[in-house]
Amino acid sequence: MKNNILILVSLLMLSLASCKTDDIDPGAAANNELSGEWFVEYNHELAGHDPLGLGYTRLLTATTASQSATELIITDEDNARNFRVKAKMDVAAGTFGSADTLMNIIEYEGEDEEDPPFRIKVVVKNGKIVRDAVTTNAGVVADSIYFDLWLEDLGETLQVSGYRRTGFLADEH
Repeated sequence: MKNNILILVSLLMLSLASCKTDDIDPGAAANNELSGEWFVEYNHELAGHDPLGLGYTRLLTATTASQSATELIITDEDNARNFRVKAKMDVAAGTFGSADTLMNIIEYEGEDEEDPPFRIKVVVKNGKIVRDAVTTNAGVVADSIYFDLWLEDLGETLQVSGYRRTGFLADEH
């Protein structure tokens, strides 16, 4: 009986000790403040709200492998246009974009399965991330993102805007 009590107390102590969690350090990446997962909409100045009919889609912003303090990777992951580009950024100002054309490989599934992927030019301009600027459907204050996206195959500029993913179900799309 005494051994059973000792075992029970030991298990209880171990379970309580295992509940202690430390704050996760996301790392010391120079542009970590601009990195994140976002829900964005694609709008057009003339065609209006959501001309692609996609609603909110997921977009990623991330640090480069070299943790450059001046480069941000923007990835659509085939949610709208399947682009992945690097853009110049200023972490202190929360801005990103480039006047330069960025080459991007777009892989579309054409009518023929043998259609090769093709390259298009992409320009990301006027990018801005504003801290604590949006209140989401869940009532959570989140960061907002905005940028202009020019795609060669459309020949048009889309305005991309949205908010940082909160993880609350009411905010998921």
